[in-house]
Amino acid sequence: MARVVRDGAGLLFVVVALAALGGGVAELRDHDYLAAGLLLLTGLAVLRAAVELLRPTVGE
Repeated sequence: MARVVRDGAGLLFVVVALAALGGGVAELRDHDYLAAGLLLLTGLAVLRAAVELLRPTVGE
């Protein structure tokens, strides 16, 4: 059960990270560099957390 919860959280984090990265790219198109930088950093941080959660399932 714990593995299923960890995998589900990891997949949810991947989706959230991709949404944040997409939002960062959209902000770059509007030339809002501060917001874009914050969104891109947040997306990368969440993606890194997702990778750590999914590492036991997917492998290295």
